[in-house]
Amino acid sequence: MAQFPKTVTYDDTNRPDWLVVIKEDPDTAFRLDITVEDWSRIRFTETNIEGLLVDLNRAITDTGLSVADVNALIAFLRFTANKITVVLDGTGTDTIEIVLPPGLTVADVLKAGTNERIPFFFNAARNSVVMNVTFASEVTVDILVRSIQVTLNSAVQSIVNIMVVTTVLKVIFEQLGGLMQEVRQA
Repeated sequence: MAQFPKTVTYDDTNRPDWLVVIKEDPDTAFRLDITVEDWSRIRFTETNIEGLLVDLNRAITDTGLSVADVNALIAFLRFTANKITVVLDGTGTDTIEIVLPPGLTVADVLKAGTNERIPFFFNAARNSVVMNVTFASEVTVDILVRSIQVTLNSAVQSIVNIMVVTTVLKVIFEQLGGLMQEVRQA
């Protein structure tokens, strides 16, 4: 069983290739602490960061969890979780892009507790969610996710509903047409 929390710290000396940082002050070092707090809660503590691109799969892999725990965590996010809670601690206004595990789409992004919608963009090319966050204090964001299976099931259900309505309307129009023929003949 995975032991949480797991924290990894990145700075200018050990920044991996899956992490892209735009600094607030280019002449000062950045620092990013990524903490996996539990199965669907992740914390980013930022210092000197204005823009951030994080590949969530790679971030989870680099936390020091066992391979089995990493696979279980990613499978949980892909097939079970209905939201990923991200706690952001930084300064100013930051643009944050989080690359999600394959098979996930974003339904909405909300501030935790208030359910205030946060404008976001879903980058389908990278399977990522992009959002801007302005810090007055720590910000907790709920990224409401849906797996591809749920999305496809919803699409199939919508298609079936449209087909049923179309068939019912066709029968109604045929009956009305028959009634009009009888009225004309009488």
